[in-house]
Amino acid sequence: MKKPIISGSGIRGIFGESFTVQDACSFAAAFGELVGPGNVVVGRDTRKSGPAVEAAVCAGLLGVGCTPVLLGIVTTPTVQLEAMDESVCGGIAVTSSHNPGNWNALKLIGKDGVFLRAEARTKLAELLASERKWVDYRGCTQTEIRGGSTSRHVDLVAELPLVRKTGRKIKVVLDVTGATAAFLAPAMMDALNVEWEMIFAEMTPEGDFPRVAEPNRESLSVLAEEVIKRGADIGFGFDPDGDRLALVDDRGRLIGEEYTIALALDHVLAHTPGAAVVNLSTSRLAEDAAKKHGCVVYRSPVGEVNVIEEMEKRGADIGGEGNGGVIHRSCHLGRDSAVGMAYAIAYLREHPGVTISEWADSFPAYINIKKKVDFTGDFSRIALLLEEQLGQPDDITDGLWWRRGGGWVHIRPSGTEPVVRFIAENTAQEILDSDYALFRKVLTCVE
Repeated sequence: MKKPIISGSGIRGIFGESFTVQDACSFAAAFGELVGPGNVVVGRDTRKSGPAVEAAVCAGLLGVGCTPVLLGIVTTPTVQLEAMDESVCGGIAVTSSHNPGNWNALKLIGKDGVFLRAEARTKLAELLASERKWVDYRGCTQTEIRGGSTSRHVDLVAELPLVRKTGRKIKVVLDVTGATAAFLAPAMMDALNVEWEMIFAEMTPEGDFPRVAEPNRESLSVLAEEVIKRGADIGFGFDPDGDRLALVDDRGRLIGEEYTIALALDHVLAHTPGAAVVNLSTSRLAEDAAKKHGCVVYRSPVGEVNVIEEMEKRGADIGGEGNGGVIHRSCHLGRDSAVGMAYAIAYLREHPGVTISEWADSFPAYINIKKKVDFTGDFSRIALLLEEQLGQPDDITDGLWWRRGGGWVHIRPSGTEPVVRFIAENTAQEILDSDYALFRKVLTCVE
């Protein structure tokens, strides 16, 4: 990669190669022009390049007349919540989310606490293509520091109507992968009166994450072992910026990130029935959870802002993504691991005779494939060949999506990495294997 990847949420790349401090400064300055002079909250994760990128962000914002307000090491949803303060005009989270430690990025957040919407993204692209309007020395402000944002985040979630702070005693293990959840998750458990133990609390001395950053079945094997060893009721696994949550059940099974949104839907819709929204790559588990309460699930393109806009369109209060992201309008319009944890705890307390493993086993046994393959070519060439083999897609709002007997197939170019993603679900392994083999054959033909 020679250039950074620019997507709906911001800019990212390998630090010092495809993403430099100059990129961060320029991008932050354009964002400052977009939101106008005023306070812009800035939070970061624990990556070794974080202080350098944070400094570049501050320089860019100061250069266009904004006031950077530093939150320190906090989760992305914490930055989103702080951006909604009436004294703030936007926010920047310095994090590359689930990417490895050599990556870094900027996630751009509007005053509504949501990643930039289409109109703002278009305007930002225009600003990036034009010269910066730097202020003179009279227009320069100073960087400010604001503490307590994690505590405010925890207090907000703990007071949600569907959260339960008393009842059944619960023990959890927290796998925070050396990042922002090391601060948020223990505070959230304390607020909920939950016993907790933490693993992978710090980055390695070299500046790497102590495990693969993405919280999935492959990366959470140690968490699974620790849940059994410590006799915990549930294990929570996080990504580095704390907006995603994956689950390990009481039997040490890596039931994964797909169950997080299903559990939240099951809990919320039992109390407040209504529409829900998930993205095209989310498991049918979400639909099954909603069906239990007579509710309908709508699907959107992948991406937090796309789910949020579909939620607004459908009047849905709850939504999320199968990567472990729970969005509840009653808290804020953003994926939030704190909300996911709080509702998992609340479900257990409202069903004291039920374990997470028993809850998970009450759903159909879907088989999932989530693969990504390096690809920097023209995705339309792949699309043409796939349509010849699989027929007209049922949805083309985000790559290609087909309904299949017993499940579905979603093939799309990633907005955050130079890869094509193959995500599929079915009740039959042979169908998944056949579809993936077809995808790889097509990919080989266009490489």
